[in-house]
Amino acid sequence: MQLDFNQFEKNYLIDTSALIILESTFKYDNPVFKAIWEEIEDLIGKGCFKTIDFVEEEINSYEGKEDFLKKWVHKWRKYLVVDTDAGSINAARPIINSEYSSGFFDMKKQAEGKEEADPYLIAYCKVHNCILITNESKTKHNKIPAISKKYDVKCIDINDFLIDRSMRMERKK
Repeated sequence: MQLDFNQFEKNYLIDTSALIILESTFKYDNPVFKAIWEEIEDLIGKGCFKTIDFVEEEINSYEGKEDFLKKWVHKWRKYLVVDTDAGSINAARPIINSEYSSGFFDMKKQAEGKEEADPYLIAYCKVHNCILITNESKTKHNKIPAISKKYDVKCIDINDFLIDRSMRMERKK
């Protein structure tokens, strides 16, 4: 097993949906959520919280008004974004082949000839022993959590991540 990150910390890989939920639910500039972003940025600095280049491309291709994630990913790019390596690309092939007609892939992206991050996220986690953070549905058979389970990749959502990191809000007394 290959370890790319700090061996004493859990290693997380986050997908686009989780980044979007993180930003929309826990606004960066809201002091109530400052500890969450500090925790994430601390993990990034330790090399324990990453995403792959395909996710960066998805974030950068967003054409709406909200540009926080583009700026934030760009700011942390050196430590946050990893290139999808040959091992992960090879590990993604069986996922792509077995899930090609399951509805796992976005037909619009396929029609446009765009690669999707999802199989590469799962493969990267498999190869590099990471926990995948996604906010895709846990109940649908063709979404990241179900496909991750098929390939023995641990998959959690943002809420589970916050619990895993022992994050909590406390009321002032």
